[in-house]
Amino acid sequence: MTADTERRQPRNVPSLLSRLREERFTGAIEVEGGPGGTLFLRDGLVGAVESPAAPSARSLLLKSQRIEEQDWAAALTATAEGAELAAELTGRGLITAAELYVVCTAAVFDGAFAMALQPVTGWRTEPGREPELAAWPGQEPARLTEETASRLRVLRERLPSVGEFARVPVRPANRTDLDRLGARGRTLLLGANGRRTPRDLAFALGRGVYPVMLDLARLSSRGFVARDPDPLASRPLLTARTADQPSPPGAGDSPLPRRRPGTNLPAQRLAPGPPGSAADQRDALSGLHLIRTALLASSAVPADGAADPREGPGDAAAATEPPATETPVAEPSAAQSGTETGRPEESAP
Repeated sequence: MTADTERRQPRNVPSLLSRLREERFTGAIEVEGGPGGTLFLRDGLVGAVESPAAPSARSLLLKSQRIEEQDWAAALTATAEGAELAAELTGRGLITAAELYVVCTAAVFDGAFAMALQPVTGWRTEPGREPELAAWPGQEPARLTEETASRLRVLRERLPSVGEFARVPVRPANRTDLDRLGARGRTLLLGANGRRTPRDLAFALGRGVYPVMLDLARLSSRGFVARDPDPLASRPLLTARTADQPSPPGAGDSPLPRRRPGTNLPAQRLAPGPPGSAADQRDALSGLHLIRTALLASSAVPADGAADPREGPGDAAAATEPPATETPVAEPSAAQSGTETGRPEESAP
């Protein structure tokens, strides 16, 4: 590998996008690490970003009820016959071309922001791969990087830790003056049930992760949002060194019990006791049996379908609720033959 080739190897995703823009690359970049995601490019411009960390254009359209489920399914059926999905949606009058472009562009910036909240461990390129929906001609990589850095900077001014805020569930604070909030704030608080993270709320409401986090940060500064401590931050770190620490003095110093011949024989083979001892033993055993029966009856599990009196009114709802989702992206850096992959050297903005 020559020195010139080594200098041109991208160190992170922004530098990779810049190089692919120079090469006018068309295809997809599969980003690995954290939630991961896929960036779709045409001539080096980013037209779509899909990630499990943020709602896609499809999710934004359906959850916001801009398009109904049955209409979307009909449009997808038509695309199986060779039609383009965007043209099918606009041709059926389900959405205007301008509105579809705005939604797809919002998904691009929001997906890039959500992917930047967790570290990246590598990537690979797939030439020629196309997205389901895109905002072509696409965004310049430099513009996408600047907007992502700007969003992170805005949240850092309001939050002590953007990554922690993104993964911890939120709940409404005990306030009675909710009439001071607008409709958007009240909707957020209605969805914040103490088990949903900001990302979960974004998916549930059909909004972007960044605008939801920004609104929650504002509500939190006004005392309308409460959060429990981050369970990951308080979890003790168990290492081999701590696991191998010696036991306290005196613990384990007592010798192991020894087995003595004749001590484990059945009761009928034991040496007979004094007169009357057999009857006393039978009475004692009978009393123990009655006590054990009473204990088992008092701790019996309720029959199937019966409600456990110890269960609170909200436990059943908590069981049916779907489980809820850090630091800026640390990006990869090396390329392999065939497909481009990398390893991180630095964090993205």
